[in-house]
Amino acid sequence: MCVRRRSDTDTAININGDVARDSGGRVYYVSGREETAQRLYILLSAKRGGFIYGRELGSGIGLVGLTDSDAALRVEAYARQALAGMPSAEVTGASVANGAVTVFVAVDNEEYNITIRREADA
Repeated sequence: MCVRRRSDTDTAININGDVARDSGGRVYYVSGREETAQRLYILLSAKRGGFIYGRELGSGIGLVGLTDSDAALRVEAYARQALAGMPSAEVTGASVANGAVTVFVAVDNEEYNITIRREADA
């Protein structure tokens, strides 16, 4: 069975990184702001070099110690690197608190707060 999809949509991904399905078990798609947020989340949360078909995808945010004094600055730097292939995206800041990293990104005059949950450093 061939499923057609428009170029401005993407397959929805759930919190575990799997293809999301509706209550009937069907794959569903996201578009617009939701698709942009999902794309940002994937680029920022994926381990850089971990995707065999695109070693340049992802970020080094996971390498930043959550208790490092310069953690927010390092997260911003890694976020800029991860989003370099998305020219319309501009990293405007980052914060590290309570086991989570939040990256603030502007895309086409819209603001996104992308939060990546992490375990506290040992």
